[in-house]
Amino acid sequence: MLKKFVFIYKVMLFTDTQLWNSNGDGNTFENSWNQYKKINPNAKLYIFDLAGYGKQPLDVRKNDVYLIAGWPDKIFDVLNALEDRKSALEMIKKVVL
Repeated sequence: MLKKFVFIYKVMLFTDTQLWNSNGDGNTFENSWNQYKKINPNAKLYIFDLAGYGKQPLDVRKNDVYLIAGWPDKIFDVLNALEDRKSALEMIKKVVL
């Protein structure tokens, strides 16, 4: 039997970010993402904090995880800056909240 794999390179989650690492039993989305990165090291994860828990507009974590506060209308400009390796901070400063 031939198995076919599909690799996803950009994952976007819209959440209150509580699923990332909050249950304490080791079965977290963070652990799942780390396992996925082993088979697809080029994947990037964008987590949009829609509940407002984040204290900064962008938190870049290890393993290509980007925690983004809210959903500003310029978010695609910020995502493009991250993808193009431009200064994401410059793009974020242009966003009026």
